[in-house]
Amino acid sequence: MRRSWQNTARIIILSIIMIWLFSYLVPYVWHYRSPTPMVYEADTIRYANATWPRRRIPRLIHQTYRTHDVPAIWNGTVQSVMEKNIGEFQYRRWSDIERDALVEKYEPHFYWNTYVNYPYDVQRIDSFRYVLMFHLGGIYIDMDNGCNRPFRELIATLEALDPDSPHLAAFPGRISFGVENDLIISTAGHPFHRQLISRLHYFNHHFILHFWTVLISTGPIYVSIQERFFSSSQQAVMRLLDPPVFRPIFTRKENGFSW
Repeated sequence: MRRSWQNTARIIILSIIMIWLFSYLVPYVWHYRSPTPMVYEADTIRYANATWPRRRIPRLIHQTYRTHDVPAIWNGTVQSVMEKNIGEFQYRRWSDIERDALVEKYEPHFYWNTYVNYPYDVQRIDSFRYVLMFHLGGIYIDMDNGCNRPFRELIATLEALDPDSPHLAAFPGRISFGVENDLIISTAGHPFHRQLISRLHYFNHHFILHFWTVLISTGPIYVSIQERFFSSSQQAVMRLLDPPVFRPIFTRKENGFSW
């Protein structure tokens, strides 16, 4: 009984430390680093219909679920993604079996040493999207995100903002600080995704609670940390979508937690 109480107290204390760390120290680091280039609503208005930039981002939309059947709760969001982008993009829905096969094919070392050992499936889903974006590129979007405007406009904006860069990537920025990972837009072979993949094994630890473990080991906090250590260059640009650009201009969040 006493040992159980001690373990509970230890978890509470460590949780408080973790919350303090990410509430104060991380924003401090964010403040003193050079800002990441952004995509604002004004940019999308200016470049939404631009046709002159060279195409670099594959016109592919990726989503993933256990099977090819869409859960009823996400029928509306998935349908909106397909309907808003019909004729402009190829659409691919990856099952768990196909997801695992792709990671094993393209990143066998990571697959056998880290991927299969993750305790939570959502960690495999997170890491899969980084492998997917590096090797195939295009757009990854979680199923609980609906589409309000054609992604063609967003991709045209990204390609127009950096017309000479061979590698482009964009993640949603958060209102406070950091990066979301439920929408990813990228050229294939972007160095940032290689960085994400190559450092996943360093973060494969249990961080007290399920929620923290996922966020830090593979999720938005992991991506946010890596983004802080990545410097955009003329050859590889990384941009953040201003929060209103991500949602509600281009996407919307529906009921149902994707993990």
